[in-house]
Amino acid sequence: MASESILREQAINLNEKPAVLLLEFKKAIIRGDPTAIYQAILLCSEHQIALPEWLADHLLKLTADYHLGKKPSWKGAGKRPLIVIRRRIENEVRRRAVIAVRAWVKDKRSYQAMPTACIRAWNRQDYRHSEFNTDYDALDFASLGLRDIKIQADGPFLKCSTRTLRRAMEDKNDNHLPNLSGRIASVFGLTDPDTLFGYDKPLKPSLK
Repeated sequence: MASESILREQAINLNEKPAVLLLEFKKAIIRGDPTAIYQAILLCSEHQIALPEWLADHLLKLTADYHLGKKPSWKGAGKRPLIVIRRRIENEVRRRAVIAVRAWVKDKRSYQAMPTACIRAWNRQDYRHSEFNTDYDALDFASLGLRDIKIQADGPFLKCSTRTLRRAMEDKNDNHLPNLSGRIASVFGLTDPDTLFGYDKPLKPSLK
């Protein structure tokens, strides 16, 4: 199996972003992210990159285990890979929402990174920028922007109290994920987190 240094040397001949993403997907696969192997394959396909040896090995093992009737092992309830990855996505969405709204509170020109629901509410003037001054205000508005979304198609709504969002911000575990491809997300019945942020229509807010 190719070493990390060899992979980095090979990456010189690749577009930098795909090469970096491949390394991130490799780390995610090792951590047990069940979506990462499919995202890595899709990345190679889209950029016409030869399948790395480590990725081919993981794919062969996955296929062999399926045909041999083996099931992935996990410890205790709630530890199945897809459940774990869904919870990580939920936590990351909470974190991103708070960071974005905090930045908007300081400078309303940075609204584009906020949850889409927050941007719509602000654009309709349901909430005015001048009403937000503190971190608590940011937590409250982020909670409003997340309360009606679903991370999993058949899952519950992501209702987040300000207390939940504060815990997400204080979580020091390295659970951040590479961006989840919309195509891969749909295969697993998940929502592409990127679609929850930003707004695709031109706004004319007062930015002065």
